Amino acid sequence: MPVFIVGFARSGTTLCQRLVSEHLGLPTLPETHFFERLDNHGPHGRYLPAAGARGLLKELADLLPVDPAAYQDLLAGDTVRIRDLFLRLVAEQLGSRSLASRGRWLEKTPLHALHLRRIAGMFSGARFICMVRHPELAFASRRELNEPGKGWGEAWRPIESLCSEWRGLMHTVREFDDQQPGKLLYVRLEDLSARPKRELNRIARFLDMEADDATGEVEEEALLQPFETWKADALKPADRDIATRAGRSRLDDYDRWRVQTLLAPELKTFRYLDPGVQPPAMDPLHRKLVESLDWFLAPRY
Repeated sequence: MPVFIVGFARSGTTLCQRLVSEHLGLPTLPETHFFERLDNHGPHGRYLPAAGARGLLKELADLLPVDPAAYQDLLAGDTVRIRDLFLRLVAEQLGSRSLASRGRWLEKTPLHALHLRRIAGMFSGARFICMVRHPELAFASRRELNEPGKGWGEAWRPIESLCSEWRGLMHTVREFDDQQPGKLLYVRLEDLSARPKRELNRIARFLDMEADDATGEVEEEALLQPFETWKADALKPADRDIATRAGRSRLDDYDRWRVQTLLAPELKTFRYLDPGVQPPAMDPLHRKLVESLDWFLAPRY
């Protein structure tokens, strides 16, 4: 039974991956980005053209160690079963085909949150852990990645764009959870970092596994690729500062107000709503600009 950790970027997915692998003894692998990139290569149902499979592997080779020779038998025909191709990729990263096809392992790619139905359709026994973090702090962390040398080169975006992305991802996850109850568990980073033992026991019960207080070891290369320098905090011991970003930059008053107003229903669900956040002073022109932007994001005719 595979386990997939998903969530909005900068929400503690790597920390969760490390802790679950260490404490529950699940073999793990780096982010595959497989389902995130799959639609770029012409999938049709459960199959992928062989040329599309080669293109996908070539794209993933920029992110993972991929040996084309390991896939020659799969690519001999005109089409490839997507499940078989993914399992072969997992096997290459884990170093065992039998473990990949018959064992239990842990994969973490945050944006696989947008592909839960497809993954669950291929792996009926799969379980999903969705990491959640206060959006204000996740967005502030994303903004830091805009700084040279600190991240993956993401361009600056207004807070409204980040809110829309977060809300869309969480809507997809909640929709899957409603349709296939019992397959997904929400874990807040604030809880995992402050009370890791309690949350790991909760995860163990969800996965029908025995809780294990012993700490194993996870090879660093199974968590991070050499270029993923922005994930270094996930290798540190879990503590509350990981979630609260003590001493680090935060959003300004306008951005915080926008997060609280645009995401109010979702924030209430995850206990992040703060009615005390007030809008900054704005003149009539700026109020009009904000109203226009809201209409553009959600037009009501």
